[in-house]
Amino acid sequence: MSNSEFKGVIVPTATPLTPDEAVDVGSLRRLVRFLINSGAHGIWAAGTTGEFGALEDDQRLLAIETIVAEVNGQVPVIANVSGPGTGIAIKLARSLQESGVDGIAATPPYYYNYDQGELISHYRSIHECSSIPLWVYNIPSTVKINVEPTTIAQLAAEGTIVGMKDSTGLGENLAQLVVLCQQGGIEMYRFLGSVFRTGMCKAVGGHGVIPGGANVYAASISKAWEAGEAGDELAVSKHMADVINVGRVMRVAKGGGPNSSTIAGVKTALKIMGVIDHDTVMRPMRPLEDEEKVQVHKILKEAQLIN
Repeated sequence: MSNSEFKGVIVPTATPLTPDEAVDVGSLRRLVRFLINSGAHGIWAAGTTGEFGALEDDQRLLAIETIVAEVNGQVPVIANVSGPGTGIAIKLARSLQESGVDGIAATPPYYYNYDQGELISHYRSIHECSSIPLWVYNIPSTVKINVEPTTIAQLAAEGTIVGMKDSTGLGENLAQLVVLCQQGGIEMYRFLGSVFRTGMCKAVGGHGVIPGGANVYAASISKAWEAGEAGDELAVSKHMADVINVGRVMRVAKGGGPNSSTIAGVKTALKIMGVIDHDTVMRPMRPLEDEEKVQVHKILKEAQLIN
């Protein structure tokens, strides 16, 4: 395992952009400070909420390096090196070798369908070419392939990976992995890319959550996780009510795909809150319309996140 302590709420940061779709370094630095000051326990850099699939490699690396510099060791940083082929992921991982990140994460290669044996080869190859602790990023909704619990357990048992982010939404997958780890004496970090299990992570065998909406409601969800660890169910309920309320900013869009709705909602909220300068999303994602932005403003005001 890594020397870093991975726990709690790791925020998959948005990547602020200028109107011409360049990485807005100043806004990204402010976002990182905002998240740490809000109680985030870690940062997940250049992930799905960070629009990595639409960024050039140099943009992804700039975002990751900016985050590492601004975090300055205060919390762990895990950088996403996913790519459509193993060699692409290895190239990104090697570029981060001296960056100071505490972990790297990779989805299965996307576009083509692969079997579990090919996925094992993919992760082993990345691990062999990098000394940075490796995580599986399991998100079949965007890459079409589910990394099976038996595959994840095998990779962890042999030391290829140290953890995984489970964005499958399949509770039985996590349950099976927990049992496999218990039976095999396998140590690994198990994080959920979801919101509603935040207060019960320990009970379901998880170590924390990595939800995109935490860019906006980092304070409430971090408190919810901490209350869950302390066994304070009333506090969990209170903070989760705030999370659910603010999370509506990701569902105001009446058009566009589900990813653009989430990311555009997050960025618009952060702009209204004064954290970032622009709410630009990478084309062809659909930005929020003016009337939708009015709804976001109303939600934030009701939640007392703005005056």
